[in-house]
Amino acid sequence: MIDVSIPQFKQIEAADEKAYTVFVIEVCAAGRRHTLEKRYSELHALHRELKKSHLTPEFPPKRVRNWNPKVLEQRRRGLEAYLQGLIHQDILPKILLDFLEINMATQLGYEEIDGISGERNKASHQPVLCFSADSFLHPSQKGGLPDIVVVGVSQALDLNLQ
Repeated sequence: MIDVSIPQFKQIEAADEKAYTVFVIEVCAAGRRHTLEKRYSELHALHRELKKSHLTPEFPPKRVRNWNPKVLEQRRRGLEAYLQGLIHQDILPKILLDFLEINMATQLGYEEIDGISGERNKASHQPVLCFSADSFLHPSQKGGLPDIVVVGVSQALDLNLQ
């Protein structure tokens, strides 16, 4: 499960260029949380790329008349709704995962292994679930596999439907 929010925006004052706004994006995937700072133009570039091959939610308008906090807050909410609309799709485009700096192998709990040296970059511990016997390989009735759904429901309802 991936969760994305934009809790705030902030003004960046740069000495060599004029001030600009960044949106702080919080990404939580597989229990790991990280933050990114992206400008509107970076989000708009992502939108332009995605809409070439994917269905995308509505993107907040590019033009705003003034840069007061109320207008920036509206833009923040619009961008947050846009990102949340993207991550709730069935298939997440690689470009979106790259933009949000999500490595799917890591998020799914696989270890990253360096292809050249074979060294592990990151240890991962995942719970392991084992079964001692496969109920499908050991049928309980003569002539085939039992209907485990009917048996389970009848046991749960305490009915003798067999």
